[in-house]
Amino acid sequence: MQNPGGGCAALGAAALLALAGCADDGGDEVETVAEDRAALVELSERLADGEDHSYTAEYLVEATGRSVTVAVDPEAEEAVVVVDDRPEFWEGGDDGSLSSWLTVELAGVLPSNQEVADWLSAVSEDSSASTELSDTTLAGELADCVDVSGAASSPVGAYQVCVTTVGVIARVTAEVGDVSYTAKLVDYHDGVDGAWLDDLAGRGEHSGG
Repeated sequence: MQNPGGGCAALGAAALLALAGCADDGGDEVETVAEDRAALVELSERLADGEDHSYTAEYLVEATGRSVTVAVDPEAEEAVVVVDDRPEFWEGGDDGSLSSWLTVELAGVLPSNQEVADWLSAVSEDSSASTELSDTTLAGELADCVDVSGAASSPVGAYQVCVTTVGVIARVTAEVGDVSYTAKLVDYHDGVDGAWLDDLAGRGEHSGG
């Protein structure tokens, strides 16, 4: 794995230790590969952990101007996806079904945490990939970013993704088969507003049980 950017992202404690040498332009190539892999694995694990977090996030699909809102409360077994002004609800189900439901409801608009976690995990093992690490702030949230290119042995060979400190996708730009993702976070808060959910409930479709 190559890292032409050499940037240090604001990653978690374990990855920060691994990335401690990334400002040293004369660092050993083997060490650089290990640093990159640690960063990718940390982001992948952060996305997986983020599926247990309660939050409300609004995205702008830059290619089309569409609005997408994702609100999930795993503990209460409630979630809603609103694409444009059309809400779809999830209310409980078997373990893991929320992730599966989000993948279906967001198909073609925004990849799920699990999908992006899988991309990052694959690239962490792909010696053909080039990665560039950075950080940014979107909707007031600090996010760590990775720009991937040339990943010939991975399902998705080139993309950019940014992940907030609590494991929420903040930006994604990717071509996956016939699907183009160009979403960025424009509003965010922890938790889900129950009154807002009640207001949507009259015009949404419900799933799970």
